[in-house]
Amino acid sequence: MAIRLLRNRNFILLWSSQILSQLSINIMNFIVLVHIFESTNSTIAASFVWVAYGVPAIIIGPIAAAAVDLFDKRKILMIANLVQAVEIFIYAILLRKFIYLSYGIVAAYSLMDQLYVPAESASLPSLVNKKNLAQANGLFFISAQSAALLGFGMAGLISEVIGFQITMLLGSVMLLTAFASTYFLPRLKSASLKKSKSVEEKFYEFLGRMKEGFVFIRHNNTILFPFLFLMWLQISLAMLVVNLPEIGVNILKTKPSLAGPLVVGPAGIGALIGTLLIPRILKRGIRKVKIVEISLVVMAFSFLMVVFTAPVFEFWIGRLILITCFAFIGATYVCALIPSMTYMQTQTPNKLMGRLFGNFWFITNTATLIPVMFSATITELLGVNLMILLLGFMAMGILFLLKTYAYPAISE
Repeated sequence: MAIRLLRNRNFILLWSSQILSQLSINIMNFIVLVHIFESTNSTIAASFVWVAYGVPAIIIGPIAAAAVDLFDKRKILMIANLVQAVEIFIYAILLRKFIYLSYGIVAAYSLMDQLYVPAESASLPSLVNKKNLAQANGLFFISAQSAALLGFGMAGLISEVIGFQITMLLGSVMLLTAFASTYFLPRLKSASLKKSKSVEEKFYEFLGRMKEGFVFIRHNNTILFPFLFLMWLQISLAMLVVNLPEIGVNILKTKPSLAGPLVVGPAGIGALIGTLLIPRILKRGIRKVKIVEISLVVMAFSFLMVVFTAPVFEFWIGRLILITCFAFIGATYVCALIPSMTYMQTQTPNKLMGRLFGNFWFITNTATLIPVMFSATITELLGVNLMILLLGFMAMGILFLLKTYAYPAISE
């Protein structure tokens, strides 16, 4: 089935656009994060990069998602990629004069993403046979996660080798290539405007569907607890990412730009190992809640090791311990994520699946902003060690809450 997809020219074009777009945004976000941190020496200032990217998703996301169905999706994909390429090119040229232009560029890029992402998702069923749709969605999910790991893991190293400005220009070229990929797609027009609903009607329909999904989550504990747990995982990841430059400087004792390879790289390898191991573990009949429980214990222990154990040893041994800890954090993150996600999917009726995950991403994006700012403030005022210590205690606290409140409602 995968071979059929790879023989589908239109799928390859759309997939190429997605990979290039995802790589570009993750590379840009990380080196902008590092650049602002190096220029201001402020974790709070760096955290506003996350805020700048998240706010358009909260304000414009629902409207953009509703509007996409009214227009030719191919044109939306083309325009989004082209505008993003121009934005990054302008940023690369004007960077030295206007450092705080970074926030505006990130917000403008995010604004285009609110059109690109739903247009991409809505285009896939038109380009892929229904029998291959699940496989296509799986490949898109894997490539998005891989692009995030590769982008964050390699962005700093690439920037060190060829420079910040050239890296940005490289991102612009990648987006132009993504634009070229979407240019060769067939026209993806929606139904005629007379038959289509207006943006206002679709927006209210979106809110109604979101409310229905929220009611389903709120009154179903077998969904609510995994939902909240997955939210916590995503929020913790955001808190860790936004503090990467400070982790590089004060824990790894290296340049902020090299925090990506030394933190995200090992975490990505750990996540890959966890992804390969989890299906085998589940086949042995081990309960999902047991896997989550063990993962949280190991995750908490790894965070505590970063703070208390690594600094005791000499530089290279301490660094090896740190890299190992980050690999365990990546592995346990995935080992907690996959069983929870699988359990939530199996407990959700198919007709509510879209609403469930639509609510998840929208609510998580909204809920992430305050913890990200809080963690950046903790790091700036009291140090990054306290922030990592807090993440470790949070993992143990979440385990206690799960065992006290969630496990009685979960049968697997």
